[in-house]
Amino acid sequence: MIETTQYYDEYIRYFYLALDQQKKCNVSTEPPYGMMKHIESDVGDDLMHHVELYDVVERKYAGFSQIVNDVFYGWTNQHPYWHKMQADNVTHQRKTVANDWTGKHTDFKLPEWLYIFILHRVCGSAINYATKPSGYHNTLLFSLHNCKTIEDMVEMVNTYQYSFYTSVGYQFPAFPKPPAESKYKRGGDYYLSEFAPRLARDLAEFLEKGGKRDLREIGTFMLDWNVKNGLRQYHFQYAAVVADVADWYPQYTNKESPFYYGSNAVECISYLAKPTTKMKQEQFLDQVMEKIYEDTGAYPYNAEDVCCDFIRWVENYVRPGSDYDHLDFDDVWSSCRIKDHPYGRQKAMLQLGLIDTFNNITAHPSDDTILKANNMTVEQYKNLCKAL
Repeated sequence: MIETTQYYDEYIRYFYLALDQQKKCNVSTEPPYGMMKHIESDVGDDLMHHVELYDVVERKYAGFSQIVNDVFYGWTNQHPYWHKMQADNVTHQRKTVANDWTGKHTDFKLPEWLYIFILHRVCGSAINYATKPSGYHNTLLFSLHNCKTIEDMVEMVNTYQYSFYTSVGYQFPAFPKPPAESKYKRGGDYYLSEFAPRLARDLAEFLEKGGKRDLREIGTFMLDWNVKNGLRQYHFQYAAVVADVADWYPQYTNKESPFYYGSNAVECISYLAKPTTKMKQEQFLDQVMEKIYEDTGAYPYNAEDVCCDFIRWVENYVRPGSDYDHLDFDDVWSSCRIKDHPYGRQKAMLQLGLIDTFNNITAHPSDDTILKANNMTVEQYKNLCKAL
């Protein structure tokens, strides 16, 4: 059993704020079809009005999946952003990629699409939270439409003239070291050439054997495959591939089944509730996800991602970069009602004089950066906040 906390109440409130903004500013099948500007969304949250990160409660519509929608659906009415596309309310990246990829299902079947999912996720998901749009950064998906087979894609991996790896938003897995005297210059190229093609085909065969599979069953297959082939287990990246299968090939999955938990999600969930009886960590995490599913209808694999955004929202996360440098970091805050949260960028830290300004920082002050700079404990900080 679990007992929820004030953070859980805020999570539920954040979820519906993000759902509202998703419909207004991101994607919807009803007016305004996601075409409203964030600054005009009137959700009552300054951070959400100014930062295009908190407008999603489904992984399929997050920044790290935007380009996957383009390549999978092309410029067709099956694209979830079709209303915006018809209204020419799209970025030039979407216009280019969606048009280039139209009709690729003629060439690509399940193994090819799984290879694309794997490539996209292990190369960093094309994400850069400091830019708008955030999901088209350093990616081979701009060019893979010229291929017709996995072998064609492997050839492009090894001959592409531009960088297609990005660790701006996510870290790479521990790629295998290329053999001595091999043609491969990078471990990622070696993996994508010698391992990923076989994994994609084996995974396709596994999925097509019949019946829907739980998400962790698919993940276990992929992780075990790595071990059998002498690779480290790519937990984070393969979890994203499993979610891709749920989003673009739902006929093979039990979407409501338990998912995996990244480190950010584990941190977030630890705030949301406390176990009232002794239990293993995964059992506790699963129970919190079940509670969220009951209260919001969000599948666990989506709720896990919302957890990652929620903790960023609580900590007033903005990645400093050219598209956000105009913001006053001393004045743009989330509407989170937990005023003594000790981590990240907090208004109370300014009010208590722990920092003169956040406008001179070059990176988000994650974790207890500000408290450490003041030789202050979490308990001391929370006690000071009581006087505000």
